[in-house]
Amino acid sequence: MRPIDLAPGEALLHEGDPARCAVVLPGIAYFSQAPLLWFAREAAQAGGWSVLELTERTPREEEPFAWMRDRAARTLDAAGADTVAVIGKSLASAAAPLVAERALPAIWLTPLLNRAEVVEALGAATAPALLVGSPADPAWGHGRVPSGPEVLELEDLDHSLQVEGNPLASLHVLRAVTERIGVFLERLG
Repeated sequence: MRPIDLAPGEALLHEGDPARCAVVLPGIAYFSQAPLLWFAREAAQAGGWSVLELTERTPREEEPFAWMRDRAARTLDAAGADTVAVIGKSLASAAAPLVAERALPAIWLTPLLNRAEVVEALGAATAPALLVGSPADPAWGHGRVPSGPEVLELEDLDHSLQVEGNPLASLHVLRAVTERIGVFLERLG
């Protein structure tokens, strides 16, 4: 593992196959060390992928959506692999238009389907995509899941894909999501 300067910005490169790189983008309050992103990275590494993990937190003084779009572009530019896949949590879906424009496969964990520009970009994407979320999460958009992407919809979970007050049930969900991420990345090659 080695640090990568995004000028500005910081990422960590977990080296694996140099031809395949998964780019991990955090949420606004869900950092790359939180369970979903930690195990998404682990699943990618278990499949032999290199992983470039954006480790920064959104600065309080910056507009979060603009900040994420900037950092996503910088991180994607730094990936330097033939095959690049995105794994993004929540706020990271602000980069969905950029990811769709670059025709990159993506895994979106609790994407902000309550934002029209995210739904539009996810629906327009031509590369394989996996959306993971719960109808109990207001950010899931109350049924605005676009057609086209593969969807893993899980009932009665919060925005962190956890079962409130039940850590063992949350671990079961984490396992299911991690397995699905591994299968998705395996299909990419």
